[in-house]
Amino acid sequence: MADNNQNKKTDESKKRTKKSKNRAFKIFKIVLLSIIIIGLIGTAAVSAIVYGIIKDAEPIDPSNIYELLEESSFILDADGQVIEKIQSDNVRIIVDLKDIPKHVQDAFVSIEDERFYTHNGIDLRGIGRAIYTNLRTGARHGASTINQQLAVNLYLSRGDRSYSRKIKDMYYGIVLDRELSKDQILEAYMNTINLGGVAHGVQAAAQTYFSKDVGDLTIAEAALIAGITRYPFRYSPIKTLYKDQVEENHIILDDSDSTYTIVFNEVSLQRQRTVLGVMRRLNKITEEEYQAALEEDIASNLKPNRLANQEITSYFGDLVKRDVMAGLQNEGYTKEEAQAMLYSGGLRIYSTMDVRAQNILEEEFENPANFPGSKLDEDGNLQPQAAMVIVDHHTGEIKALVGGRAMKGEKIYNRALHPRQPGSAIKPIAVYTPAVDMGNTAATVFDEVPVYFNTNKPNEPWPNNYNKKFKGLITMREAIQWSSNVVAVEAASRLGTDDLSAFNTMFEYMKKMGISTVITREDPLVVNGKKYTDETYSTALGGMTRGVTPLELTSAYGVLANKGILMDSITYTKVYDRQGNLLLDNKPNANRVLTPDVAYIMTDMLKTVVNAGTGRNARIDSNNSRIPVSGKTGTTSDKKDAWFAGYSPYYTSALWIGNDIPQELSDGSGMSVRLWNKIMTKIHRDYSPKSFEVPDNIVRVSVCSESGKLPGPYCHLDPRGSTIISEIFIKGTEPTEECDVHVLADIHVPSGKLATELTPPWEIESRVFIQRPVPYNPEENNGIVPDDYIYQLPTEYYDPTIDWLDSLPFPGNNNGTAGEEDDSATDVINPENPDTEEESEESTTENARDILRNLLNRRNNQNQGNDGDNSGNDAENNSNND
Repeated sequence: MADNNQNKKTDESKKRTKKSKNRAFKIFKIVLLSIIIIGLIGTAAVSAIVYGIIKDAEPIDPSNIYELLEESSFILDADGQVIEKIQSDNVRIIVDLKDIPKHVQDAFVSIEDERFYTHNGIDLRGIGRAIYTNLRTGARHGASTINQQLAVNLYLSRGDRSYSRKIKDMYYGIVLDRELSKDQILEAYMNTINLGGVAHGVQAAAQTYFSKDVGDLTIAEAALIAGITRYPFRYSPIKTLYKDQVEENHIILDDSDSTYTIVFNEVSLQRQRTVLGVMRRLNKITEEEYQAALEEDIASNLKPNRLANQEITSYFGDLVKRDVMAGLQNEGYTKEEAQAMLYSGGLRIYSTMDVRAQNILEEEFENPANFPGSKLDEDGNLQPQAAMVIVDHHTGEIKALVGGRAMKGEKIYNRALHPRQPGSAIKPIAVYTPAVDMGNTAATVFDEVPVYFNTNKPNEPWPNNYNKKFKGLITMREAIQWSSNVVAVEAASRLGTDDLSAFNTMFEYMKKMGISTVITREDPLVVNGKKYTDETYSTALGGMTRGVTPLELTSAYGVLANKGILMDSITYTKVYDRQGNLLLDNKPNANRVLTPDVAYIMTDMLKTVVNAGTGRNARIDSNNSRIPVSGKTGTTSDKKDAWFAGYSPYYTSALWIGNDIPQELSDGSGMSVRLWNKIMTKIHRDYSPKSFEVPDNIVRVSVCSESGKLPGPYCHLDPRGSTIISEIFIKGTEPTEECDVHVLADIHVPSGKLATELTPPWEIESRVFIQRPVPYNPEENNGIVPDDYIYQLPTEYYDPTIDWLDSLPFPGNNNGTAGEEDDSATDVINPENPDTEEESEESTTENARDILRNLLNRRNNQNQGNDGDNSGNDAENNSNND
């Protein structure tokens, strides 16, 4: 019985268990069915969404993939090294896959898409792995293939992180895989991937970080660059810090900038080792290559100096871009086409820059010690400002150029291209070069005395020299040496038969020597209805309406340095497109505007300025002989502009210093001369000795510096010392006449007057004087006396009624020896009556004068009675005089 009951209970329990299992199974089936239904619905919904997204996606044409790539254009220096990227958003340099080493390709494929060669555009295994990892760790790992990343780079926005964008890049990745080969996809990818900063593509990255082509990257360097792709900002191998942020543990890569320092980012090293590890796991490299790459000192390989500093050449670069734009338009391209080619056409522009010279120039411009009195103006700009241009005058190539001080970012106002008043620096171009070309010589003599060229104030001397003094007779060489304003205007006035023709001659030479800022009456400057031109003698002194640019003044002096040939100033030599086709071959025009002889005479005179004149501090060597310098200073009124323009046998350069709004400087041209010397001395430091070439048509002749003629018998007896000098001439212009300025004359020593036959012989002395071609009288010039006036031949003659008696020790005459007693002047009769004494002395002197006059009158009457036979009387008189 008990057993039956037990069996019943067991059967009932089995039935309940079976019912429970049946119920659970039903629930499971319901849930599973529900999941399937929901899944189907979800899948349908997702499929619908995906389909809708794909349907709305813009169609793509993978066949024009390279037309979508904007390739950066670059400016290279004269040696072909990249110095500046034409400023667009990114740096991209397209290279063919065959030019990318296999280990570089493997580095990217290994770390970014190891199944790249086997999937169809999307990697399902990678997606699954990413989902699992993200769910397990909470991290966000992606699974984008190279196809997908390329699609984002070409067709989508990387900033869009929505699921719709993800669906589109998967779709585009499949399309790319269907339309292009793997090599085509990989090549496009490696030319577009963001590799930190502005570097896009492996070639740009290789140059940005290592200053080398991608074909020269080592395995370690390739792994470092490939590791950047995940987080470019984090894994870039370089960091740019303010100088106060640099710490002792930082590895400094570039400290040349005055504000920033580039250091090694050690975080990139960890990522590089990860890349190397994956490459080894996939057998892309051997164990030996792996170990060697790990041991390679990657930090020492980094040389980020080519593209990391984008500001070093902005003034120069802006000028290059301007000239290339003009060159392209001259070849028939529209402005829009030229601009597109320049900024995104992948041009290679070979500039004329000498990076070493440019760096020296910028370094000195950043040194405030070179600019005394520096301060910030109301707009926060540093003053005074400055500009300098250095040109190889043989080729016209601009080697270095700076258009301002302490200016960052894009340079808008390039002072090297804007005119300022040149002061005396214009004299050699506007006055003395045409004077020599018209037949004057370095020995041509001018009389530096007051002149009157101011028509508004005809009775006031103008111009005046800076020291308000006048030297008198000086040669053209001396006038240039001491920057004579008087001689410059006098010489200018002789360039034509009247003022207008003289002005036109000045303008003619200025223009043909490269100065374009001359204002003539045909095209005057009109301000408030008033017309202004350069038709004034102020132009000869640098007082121009607009002025001259440092670039054009450099070109003008370059004519003298280049034996009379004007070379167009150029900033680039050749321009190639991305395929290596030559677009522009920029050969400068060469125009002969002077003979080599005229150019050399000017060069030699300007060398004297540096040897012993106002430009003495410009000498590169102490004797100005190893590498000689010729040049000219220039200072405008109130020292508002300071210039030095000069040249060596190697380079020509003009330097300007002044405030943007003209104000008096703390120093004049001396400041410009010193800075010019510092820069040019550094540039010429390792150069071989070289002299200016002397043309065959130059001869050297001894002349007198007071007349410019051949020495006469008295030139060596000038009281100041011999005036015989050795001077150079263009053959045929040397003097043929003898000096007529030095004369020998007898004078009455006590009075300094010319002696006559009545002068006591014991008071006569023969002396050498200068006799001006045009007599000068101080009384007619407000009493102004030139320095050499005391050596001028006297104009007054000895008068015995005044000069002889005044020189004798008569009572009351003080012409006796100083300090000696004059016994005859003592009144022994009435010593206590001085009034009587004075009257007696005056009476005695006057009586003596009356007696002498009577004797002279009687003699004159006798001579007048013997006019018929003068010869005998003359002989008798001479005998009597003896």
